[in-house]
Amino acid sequence: MQISGGIARERDASLNQGRSVSSTPLGLDARVSVSSDRPALETPSLSLIVPTHNRRELLARLLSGLERQHTRGTRFEVVVAVDGSTDGTDEMLARLHTSYPLRVVSKAHGGAGAARNAAIAAATGDVLLFVDDDVLPQDGLLEGHLRVHSRDPLAAVAGRMAPPPDHALPVWLAWEAAVIERHYSRIEAGLVAPSWREFWTSNASVRREHALAVGGFDKGFKREEDVDFGYRLSTLGLRFYFLPDAVIHHIPDKTLDFWLHQLHERGHDQLLHRDVRVASEFSFAEDWRGRHPLNRMLTRWCLGHTARTRLVVGALKRAIASPRPGARRLQLLLCSALVNINYWSGVAELIGGGDALWRHIEEPAVAVIADRA
Repeated sequence: MQISGGIARERDASLNQGRSVSSTPLGLDARVSVSSDRPALETPSLSLIVPTHNRRELLARLLSGLERQHTRGTRFEVVVAVDGSTDGTDEMLARLHTSYPLRVVSKAHGGAGAARNAAIAAATGDVLLFVDDDVLPQDGLLEGHLRVHSRDPLAAVAGRMAPPPDHALPVWLAWEAAVIERHYSRIEAGLVAPSWREFWTSNASVRREHALAVGGFDKGFKREEDVDFGYRLSTLGLRFYFLPDAVIHHIPDKTLDFWLHQLHERGHDQLLHRDVRVASEFSFAEDWRGRHPLNRMLTRWCLGHTARTRLVVGALKRAIASPRPGARRLQLLLCSALVNINYWSGVAELIGGGDALWRHIEEPAVAVIADRA
């Protein structure tokens, strides 16, 4: 199945009212901190952008946590986009009284990208800080983002996403958190430069004019609309920063089945990524070669064979979900195998099956996430 024209088709025309920005690249991505010799600008105003769908209690927890941030002195507004919720979210928000300005935009269910676009349209801040509804902001988060934007008007900023230190995650989510933390460590060590690949909207900010200039989020994506958004921001010549001390605690509530479903959808999204990237640092073939040889072998043995894939995935799921003591390390390794099977199954599904994927995998045309299982 050929996918084409996704970005031009799905981007919100209503957001194309921003001031034009030069697309000339402005040098290397910035590492960790802003140069202290760059003169400070006037502190920009700030809008937090929060999409939500049927997670009333998690959203209430986030909004309560922002009360503490407001008492620290930083001024901000929060724009919540209710994406077709049916769990009483609108009623909870109508009753809620906050010390900070709270704007609510309610819309029919259309996905996280469409919800963020609606919130961007309603926001008044110079800077947009994107957070998810299942996070808890830590002290210094808002100040850290604003500090960078106060010194660099062409900044795009990513902060750290981490589980709370006292919170035990299921093994599949612990695996995911470890992969993310490993990538952060590579940035801090100077092995990888901050880039659009880390513009994850659980903790990322950019000036509103730049969000408008790229037309907001592409509604065609199912899971990686934030990475695509970051990529398009990079075409404006923005400088990307990673702030290790601007932290949100992420407490996901994903079941194993839902986690695997998301991985499958990430595979779908890779074809949309290819649709808009002319030059890419990673191709399908490079991504595949970067995987562990055992993961490649198992994935290739499964794809294109429905019964075989069902058998292997079922066995891996049972092993990972088992409460058996002492099995944690092995379960983390098995997560990597399960990730590869589900991700590449998603890619193959849209390409035309396993055989089509192996033919297609030699074409160096698609950018993918730098971290590999």
